Amino acid sequence: MSYIRSKKEELTGFQEGAPYCPEIDLQCDFVMVYGTDEGMPERVRQFKEKGYVVHLMTGSAWGQYQDYLNGEWDGRSHWDESQAERNGEPILHGHDTPYMVPAVAFSDYLTEKLKTAVDAGVEAVHLEEPEFWDNGGYSAAFQREYQLYYHEPWQPPHESLDARYKASRLKAWLYSRTLSRISASLKEYAMVKYGRELRFYVPTHSLVNYTQWKILSPEAALTDIPSIDGYIAQIWTGTSRCANVLEGVVRERTFETAYLEYGIMQELVRGTGRKMWFLHDPIEDNPSYTWEDYRRNYLKQPSPPCCIPLFTLMRSAPGPPGFSRAVTPGSPSSPAAWPPARSCRKPRPSPLLTPPCFAAWSSFSAIWTRTKPFLMELHPAWAS
Repeated sequence: MSYIRSKKEELTGFQEGAPYCPEIDLQCDFVMVYGTDEGMPERVRQFKEKGYVVHLMTGSAWGQYQDYLNGEWDGRSHWDESQAERNGEPILHGHDTPYMVPAVAFSDYLTEKLKTAVDAGVEAVHLEEPEFWDNGGYSAAFQREYQLYYHEPWQPPHESLDARYKASRLKAWLYSRTLSRISASLKEYAMVKYGRELRFYVPTHSLVNYTQWKILSPEAALTDIPSIDGYIAQIWTGTSRCANVLEGVVRERTFETAYLEYGIMQELVRGTGRKMWFLHDPIEDNPSYTWEDYRRNYLKQPSPPCCIPLFTLMRSAPGPPGFSRAVTPGSPSSPAAWPPARSCRKPRPSPLLTPPCFAAWSSFSAIWTRTKPFLMELHPAWAS
């Protein structure tokens, strides 16, 4: 793949949370070593030795940040910074892994963690998925941020359209602030300590998908942050297969939805000089499908990017090492003979339970007021 040109072009890449393994070496240009754990510097070293341009990726809204949550980092518990639903329950990405309200302290924590990656020699940092759930906005941390931002007492988002709009606007702004603080701080650190430029990217879903899954994103505001160098369009079977409505018919339209998602994402970089990689992932977060189903939908993904004039870059996500080793060109095509799909990834909470819908709008702020009553108008049966 990359032997016909310089890896410095960084046209293709993949992410990997495990140490270098020749069995899953895709020979791309760059690798995104995932996570900020103690073994990260060694993984960076291994991939650099194999000639890769090495980046670092970690989550901006969730991750293995228990040392921060439990007070080991600064002596104060930060569990009140979890995104919380109306009943007070935290919104979780997995066991003991909440989605975060990105307070200033959390930004400082991530900055310190990521400095270790800069010290290890990574050339770029990817802070993925700045996401705030629509049904969140009730935690103590969010209430504090609300009062600081609006200079008035917090209002529960469900009580009025105005309260929902204000809460949603704040959710997007909080992640804009976080990305701006972290990216600027890390770039200054790399330049002052090592005399080199560090690049900063934001992997994110499309606004089409975030609207369907009822997640707030700062995506439209990212073009105003000068320290961001580009993005990864996180579009794959998991987002594009979500059923939507066309002419009154609800069904999956993987190819068509992928085309819309890739198309809206390219607008983030048009005329800016920033980079955009298009994700191409062979599996998805829902572990209940068969391998044959994964394959059928995966094959609907490569064509839409090729229909987009500005498309030149691709990011491939090989999935866990076990998946990459098991599914080889010689593997049987029968799903029964393949490894169980359940071994791939943990299911993502909530999105697959939301009503299937596709909506179009003309302004970013429309997302801040969209909620279930709007869906009920489209289809009363979804009210239940």
